Amino acid sequence: MLGEYTKMKGELEESVKALDFEHTVILRPGLIMGNRSDPRMMESAFQAVVGLIGKVSTQARDGMGQDASVIAKAAMSGGLKAINGELKEKVWVMGQADIVRLGRTEWEN
Repeated sequence: MLGEYTKMKGELEESVKALDFEHTVILRPGLIMGNRSDPRMMESAFQAVVGLIGKVSTQARDGMGQDASVIAKAAMSGGLKAINGELKEKVWVMGQADIVRLGRTEWEN
């Protein structure tokens, strides 16, 4: 099932790139941390493990999962950079490190 999900995400990204927008920002977060309206047992278990790891090492946690609010702020930041002409590349694939940097470290309320 995970393989199908990963394949579908890759195909979706390629389809979005093919639309040939002036700029495209694609986010690739890790595990999305936070409460859901429809909790999933396995996901909740993984969130608990990542949360425990975070108590030992924030950096290790950030490499595994990001809070939904941090991902949202990173998405907004990426979109604003595109609108303001700050992106050099046509397609920016924002990985977990960029998401943490833009959504938590550099985000200004």
